[in-house]
Amino acid sequence: MEKVQAKMEQIVSDLQGGAFLQGMRDATLLVERHAKINAPVDTGRLRASITPEVRQQSNTVQGVVGSNVVYAPFQELGWTTAKGTKVPGKKYLERALKDNANRIFDLLGRVVNKIVVK
Repeated sequence: MEKVQAKMEQIVSDLQGGAFLQGMRDATLLVERHAKINAPVDTGRLRASITPEVRQQSNTVQGVVGSNVVYAPFQELGWTTAKGTKVPGKKYLERALKDNANRIFDLLGRVVNKIVVK
């Protein structure tokens, strides 16, 4: 029972370690690439501002892709003009995630499988 407990603790530790972090980085890079392809382009500022980030807090690992450009949320979600006309969003980030969801699950699944099997 002690060996099983030690193995489980090692698996939990590894799921927060280097291999999983790299898998999450790969997943965010995939979403970033496709978000840039999907993003609307006028000057190219929005496209250039899309960046990936991997965050680790206590026992949680998050992959985040986004932009710090002020108008990015409006391009993603849409807006209503002063005249009340609704302008739909482009959903460039959402589409990048949805289009690649299976690839991301496969990528992270392979990482988890390697950690658990080792």
